[in-house]
Amino acid sequence: MQRRKTTIGRGPFGRLVPVDQHAAEVLGRILLKGGPLTEDAVFLSMYLHLRRHNRSRMFQKVRASKNLGGYRDFGFSPDVDLLEVRNGGVVVGYELKGFRKAGREMQAPPFYEGIDQALALLKNPVRSPLSDSFAGSIFDYVYLVHPEGSHVDALADLLHTCTPIGLIVVNYIGPKEVVKPKLNPFLERGTKTFFVSRLDALETYTKFKVNPVQ
Repeated sequence: MQRRKTTIGRGPFGRLVPVDQHAAEVLGRILLKGGPLTEDAVFLSMYLHLRRHNRSRMFQKVRASKNLGGYRDFGFSPDVDLLEVRNGGVVVGYELKGFRKAGREMQAPPFYEGIDQALALLKNPVRSPLSDSFAGSIFDYVYLVHPEGSHVDALADLLHTCTPIGLIVVNYIGPKEVVKPKLNPFLERGTKTFFVSRLDALETYTKFKVNPVQ
């Protein structure tokens, strides 16, 4: 039977809980059980780290913004697993990978998994109020995020040598930046500024849902 997802910020019987507190509690339960670092666990670890260090606004699994005020919406392909808007308007996209179930076992992602999606974020959004297709990216920086594993050195070398994408590795202690990203060469500042001015259209993506048990 498929387990129900937990909405971060809503405790038992729908009781409201501060989002940061609830995220820490759910991640703590996962880590206490020694569970694998699934994509949901990686998301919670990243969320708490970024909130602690950057006090950023964050959005999960962003596909498209609402059409507000007569403007066409922004559309993303692939989804943005974690979209961060920092104070000062810096926008960062994160492609997250984690352990997942394969038969009766949990398997780590192969070292190359997610590179294609992270590359695609360098050119996203695919649709914006300023263009029907690829007007230029809103992302100042893009990261690929993997759980810790033996493949890290190979992945780090590939990203550093061939792309502007950064690499973050998550373990049971927390996230660690392994490769620093370079400024996205496809950044379009006008599109980004317009996007940041309309973050209210992404409100639905601030309701974070995770599966705390695999």
